[in-house]
Amino acid sequence: MTAPLAVPTDVLLRLSHACLEHVAGGAGVRILHVKGVSLHPELSAGRGASSDCDVLVDPAGVSALVQELLDQGWEQRTHFEQGSVFGHAATFYSPVWGTVDLHRHFPGLEADPARTFEEFWSRRETVELGGWDCAVPDLVSQRLLLLVHAARDAMGRRDGDLASAWTALDDAERAQLDALADRLGARVPLAIVTGRPERARGLHGKHLWEAVHRDANPTEVWRARLRDARGVRERVRVLLSAAHVNRDHLEIRLGHPPTPEELRREWWERWPRGLRRLGRRG
Repeated sequence: MTAPLAVPTDVLLRLSHACLEHVAGGAGVRILHVKGVSLHPELSAGRGASSDCDVLVDPAGVSALVQELLDQGWEQRTHFEQGSVFGHAATFYSPVWGTVDLHRHFPGLEADPARTFEEFWSRRETVELGGWDCAVPDLVSQRLLLLVHAARDAMGRRDGDLASAWTALDDAERAQLDALADRLGARVPLAIVTGRPERARGLHGKHLWEAVHRDANPTEVWRARLRDARGVRERVRVLLSAAHVNRDHLEIRLGHPPTPEELRREWWERWPRGLRRLGRRG
């Protein structure tokens, strides 16, 4: 019996992006392909292989695209609210096409997600992926996305991304990038990742981005969010969120959907675990 043909990862990812473009088009939803194999050559050189696809979705079409993926047999692995501390992406899996992270907004861009998407869409370019024309952000926008991602990517490709998207630029290109970041509310993460903390002084989100930049543990991240919170109501929301068990992450850790008893046990174990982490930090 002949063994099945192995498809190279980069080829499969390009075909996956084409599939996602087809699915989104069928649902009448605009998407922008970001990171990975969709990156501009200036940013992807020497970066290494990706393992999944990332798309930024028009916020008005998120629900429609999620439903379309589910209808076509994709499995939802994580949900937006619990995928990360930023609540920005949901993960879907197909045994044929692999994994995709569906972004309803991009962490670090604090402007209204709809306005941010329109800004990127108005500057979009087109690349061929898997035989389909796919919309991608222009080079300046890709640099910004790569840098705000690098600001929270302590273990990944931070140094290489910083070199290609910032260090290699001249003063005019950096000024253009700073201007785009200011328009889209990304001044804080861009300042932190590029070693200019003075530009983030006194701004909302400074403590959170400093924490994720140094790969702080979850308890420290929640403390940073509490320090950034403005007003009693926002502080209460942060505390309630910190007490909430992340069902998606627990399911991944356990390898099966958690039972009510496992959820209760996790809730009770969160507090001493958090106190121990704070003690180590102290």
